[in-house]
Amino acid sequence: MRHLRKGLALMAMAGMLVTGAASAHPIRTPEGNMPMIHWAVVESTPGDMAKMGEVAARTVGPTAAGELGTYALYGGIDAEQPDVMRLLEIYESYEAYRIHATSEGFQAYRAERLPILKSLKILEANGIVLEQKAEGVGTVVLMHRYEVRPERLAEYQKLAAAEAVRAVRDDAGVLGIFVTAEHDAPNVIHTMEIYRDEAAYQSYAESEAYGEYLRGLSSMFTAAREIANRPAHIVLSAKGLQK
Repeated sequence: MRHLRKGLALMAMAGMLVTGAASAHPIRTPEGNMPMIHWAVVESTPGDMAKMGEVAARTVGPTAAGELGTYALYGGIDAEQPDVMRLLEIYESYEAYRIHATSEGFQAYRAERLPILKSLKILEANGIVLEQKAEGVGTVVLMHRYEVRPERLAEYQKLAAAEAVRAVRDDAGVLGIFVTAEHDAPNVIHTMEIYRDEAAYQSYAESEAYGEYLRGLSSMFTAAREIANRPAHIVLSAKGLQK
């Protein structure tokens, strides 16, 4: 749990936030509702994740870019398990997901990846907060899995939502914070944070505001795990953003 440990160790230190002109935007459907969300955990055969990424970029990538209802496909490759990639997939609706899953590009991707696909797990989730800037490229991706004490869940959701909005709004290097709950186990939380670069992550982790946030989370978790990812190149999607 590098992110939590580092934040706790630096809790008393005052860091400087770099304030940018970009604002935070929630991802919502046109009606203002939370979109459909799921996580895909993809494992390739040993050493083949780069090849799988190439196949995705060539086939499903261009198709998804043109799908208005496919809001975002953000992922990270596990730093400790480089054959494992976790994708946060955000769609306007189940119909938008159906259109994506039955597209020619996705079908080509499924067929080409089959020989190098070791396992695939889909985890349905509900959004707590989906906050990002309108544009930017992120190179640092962190994910977390928390188990929240059920009696503290509402409190956690309120704090997490407020911090996501504040951090994305006030810190130029924090590009997106996404907090989701498992559909069948709402106290099991999965998050993704996208930072411009390592310096941006360090600035946030060492900031006084983040330290205050961590103090608010004290004793809420029964389990916590951080997932560090390999350096990434995530171009933010502007689809589904509310102004």
